[in-house]
Amino acid sequence: MHVWQRLGLALILALTVVARADYVGDLARIHVEAIGGRERLAGLKALRAVGHVDVEGRVLRFELLAQRPNRVRVTTTGDGLTLIQGTDGTTAPWRLEPEKSPVPQRMGAAVAAHFMADAEFDDQLVDPTARGYQVEYAGETTFLERRTLKLLVIQPKQKHFFLLLDAETYFIVARLLTRTLPSGREVTIETRYSDFMPLKGILLAHRIGTYAEGHLLQETVLETLEANPPLDGAIFAIPAAVAGAAKH
Repeated sequence: MHVWQRLGLALILALTVVARADYVGDLARIHVEAIGGRERLAGLKALRAVGHVDVEGRVLRFELLAQRPNRVRVTTTGDGLTLIQGTDGTTAPWRLEPEKSPVPQRMGAAVAAHFMADAEFDDQLVDPTARGYQVEYAGETTFLERRTLKLLVIQPKQKHFFLLLDAETYFIVARLLTRTLPSGREVTIETRYSDFMPLKGILLAHRIGTYAEGHLLQETVLETLEANPPLDGAIFAIPAAVAGAAKH
């Protein structure tokens, strides 16, 4: 191929990459405006959510406390047992099962990585580059009979996944993540987001369903949401009992 042809092809490919990057940036900005706008998002510093999770007919109650940028504490109760999980956003996440042991435990590396990723206050289309996400446009697809835009999200030290953006509302309506089962077989875990309702002017999904191969694994329903509750940051840190135990 002539050198000028090669340069021309390289220029076309470069321009295509830039155009796609600009398009993804536009989609991210439209999404942020569609769910309430940057100013309202910035004004939401913390939240408290109360609801339930239906896992194959078994109902668990939960309370979730979240605070910017990535502090989370979740208390789940059911069948007479309690599970408390938390992270202060800087140290390894922890878990406590008070009926079994009074001493909290650090989460294993793999579980901790997933917990930290889910602890982020904003979705991945809010300032993705600044938060270390690479987002690429992956075409259009039909999801639950609606036209959606497919975005590939690449995150550090985590598996890549796809977000499906409704082509009319620009809400994130699904996340698709491939997981490897102990048998070695890969399966796509599909998280669906629905029942969007406002909290301080920000539209948030109040129903979250998790599916595998079309089978509903669990459904989370947010019954009440409170914006900016007064939260002491210390509640997200690992309890002092473990800090003291770790010294011995």
